[in-house]
Amino acid sequence: MSKSVREMNRVQRRAHSLTIKSFALVHIFAIIMGVILLLVGSYIYNRAILYRYCVSTFEMANAEAVMLNPSDMSAKTKEIIDLYDSISEEERGDGTSEEYQRQFDGVIDNTFRSLQSSMQIMKNKVGLRNAFVVAIDQRTNRMIYLIDADPDPKTFCQPGTWDTYSTEEISALVNGQPISPTMERFGLTRDIHATITKTKEWGTRCTGGSTLYDAGPYTVMVCLDEKLDTLINLNRILLIQYLLLMLIVVLALSSIAILITKKNLVDPINQLAYAAQEYTQDKQENRSKGNHFAKVHIKTGDELEELNLTMQEMEETLNQYEEDLTVATAEQERFHTEMNLSRRIQSSRLPAVFPAFPDRNEFDIYAVMDPAREVGGDFYDYLLIDDDHLCLLIADVSGKGVPGALFMMMSQIILRSNARGGMSPAKVLEISNGHICTNNLEEMFVTVWLGILEISTGKITAANAGHEYPIIIDGEGTPHLIHDKHGFVLGGCGRDGRRAEL
Repeated sequence: MSKSVREMNRVQRRAHSLTIKSFALVHIFAIIMGVILLLVGSYIYNRAILYRYCVSTFEMANAEAVMLNPSDMSAKTKEIIDLYDSISEEERGDGTSEEYQRQFDGVIDNTFRSLQSSMQIMKNKVGLRNAFVVAIDQRTNRMIYLIDADPDPKTFCQPGTWDTYSTEEISALVNGQPISPTMERFGLTRDIHATITKTKEWGTRCTGGSTLYDAGPYTVMVCLDEKLDTLINLNRILLIQYLLLMLIVVLALSSIAILITKKNLVDPINQLAYAAQEYTQDKQENRSKGNHFAKVHIKTGDELEELNLTMQEMEETLNQYEEDLTVATAEQERFHTEMNLSRRIQSSRLPAVFPAFPDRNEFDIYAVMDPAREVGGDFYDYLLIDDDHLCLLIADVSGKGVPGALFMMMSQIILRSNARGGMSPAKVLEISNGHICTNNLEEMFVTVWLGILEISTGKITAANAGHEYPIIIDGEGTPHLIHDKHGFVLGGCGRDGRRAEL
């Protein structure tokens, strides 16, 4: 599995950095594009040069044809063609045997040498490799040499010697290459009879021809050769030199591009990354706050500068949020502390020692309250009014929190105080309501069920001020809901202190 950037050492990080990646990418792209352009340019250039040579040899072949003596040329070439036709294909062989070529020794006479001399003069004037008259047989794609202007016995083509070419090469020489827009731009108005051939014996050469006449299946042409091997080698040398020069230029320009990219892109990104790392480390180690991104000075005028400004605003917002969160957390802790204290105070107001009356054997009493998470206003109470009367109280104050707890304690004190007076439950609630309604500016209320048990008889006299129905469980354990008459809640009065009507 590959390492993450944070698991790499310094050398590995540098090897995978944006600088190295962009350097390699730009150079590879530049070299590939340069090579492609070089190959395309070289192809176009070579095509243009070869085409120019084809045009040149074709035009000079036409000039050579005009300078030759037509009558002598026609008689001599027909003589050689007739001799060639008189020899069987089996005797011709491959056209290079000494026995076959000796049969044409008789055609080399003064007329032949005169025509050969005329062709040599033209060839030497224009500096071409060779000039010759041939008969082309399109049936066999053969080029049969009739008169060769080459004086060198080693390279002289004996009359009757023949070579085989491809159909395309023969067709281009005999029928010509069709006129194209490129040819028209060169001022040419007729087909170019020329072709490029490559053989082991003669190398690469451009052959242009001008038709003298047609002799049955043969087309007699004056042809000129231009050797292209030297030109091709020169082009290769130029190509290599150009490639080396191009690589140097590409490396130089791409290096400049990399430096610009590093300054305007990579370095700002690294500065932002380092600022983010310092910010994270400071937060983890609880170091003092600082404007990490404000220290980064990016003045590129683009999205990176906008990103830096955004990161500065984000850091300021997070710092302010942390400050607010710290204050809020402290306030929340203080609130919970106060709530816990309030809950303990509230719980301490409720009777919680059982048995409540250990010296009384004729009855027992037990009470429990499970408060909600917040401090609320639910409460219960009981007290002996006298030896035969036990007051029972269950209540629920409106609201939650500290206000509910305070209203609960006030209500408990008022109800407990009035219950000691020996009055009926209804009278206790009525008097208590008047006390609660006094200065009840928050308009809070409390529901109360208050009952007085006559211990000697087991009779309960009760009053209900808007509280839930009580439940009595009989001796068999069956619960019974007591639908007693409901009165209005305590404290349900207006700001003027008058009791609201049902």
